[in-house]
Amino acid sequence: MVLSAERLEKYAIISSRKLGISPFLIGSIVIAFGTSLPEISTSFFAALENKGPMVVGNVIGSNVANLSLVFGSTILILGLKKSNIFFKDLDTSNLLILLLSTLFILGVILIRPFHLISSCLLIMGLGITITYWYFSNSSSLHDHKSEEDEGYIFLKLIFSIIVLISAAWLITYGALKLLTQLKLGELFVGYTVLAIGTSLPEIAASLALALKGRYEALAGTLIGSNIFNGLFVLAIPGLMNKEEIMSISWKSTDWVALLGILFLITFLFCSYLFWASKKTRIASKIFGIFFLSIYFLSLEFAFK
Repeated sequence: MVLSAERLEKYAIISSRKLGISPFLIGSIVIAFGTSLPEISTSFFAALENKGPMVVGNVIGSNVANLSLVFGSTILILGLKKSNIFFKDLDTSNLLILLLSTLFILGVILIRPFHLISSCLLIMGLGITITYWYFSNSSSLHDHKSEEDEGYIFLKLIFSIIVLISAAWLITYGALKLLTQLKLGELFVGYTVLAIGTSLPEIAASLALALKGRYEALAGTLIGSNIFNGLFVLAIPGLMNKEEIMSISWKSTDWVALLGILFLITFLFCSYLFWASKKTRIASKIFGIFFLSIYFLSLEFAFK
């Protein structure tokens, strides 16, 4: 999965350069969609097994992991290298979009996450967001002849996606086996096994982008991945129109603490990016450890 994610990032960026797409748009749509394919695939297979709560756990866990585990480890590594970080080209309106979409996702989860109308509203929100991104992000990329001379770019891109989906299916299969054998709750398996496993591509892509100094694309990848997870992945169970079956083991009160953690980490992430978009900052190991600690503390609530 990690290897295919690295290839996906490489070929997606080369393909996007040919189309004249900005770094943020590369991260928020191309790379974010690619690295969200494991969440999409695992949620689809879990929904086929009528594991609705597992899908919700996967979405919440993946989003918390993206902004705490993935971003925290990235900041920690940059801090250890004493690197500077500056999101100078980041449009701060995208931070507001992330916060609003997170609030919308929380509302859907607390009310009726498996209803067809809820899924349609989520998909509609994703469509509006992508449309806004497309028209508000102008191209700022330069051609890199040496990279674009490589042949069969689009074919390699498709192959990377296929390998990524296959790896995601294996994770789902193993998670379901674990659920059956150990009799663990769907929430816990979705929040931990699926969420961490499917966040591996984000970790690989984020570290690669950060070490290359592509901070705008890094921000786009994490923002886009969380929005894809919430507005598309969460919509999958409802689109199957199995609300009665999936709601059998569903209790919205079980999710209040984790939803609170999701909003908290989203707010802290947006605040950090806004702070780092004003001027060059030195990446702090303390901030990295702080973000990482939030995820590991959240496991206590998932296990309950």
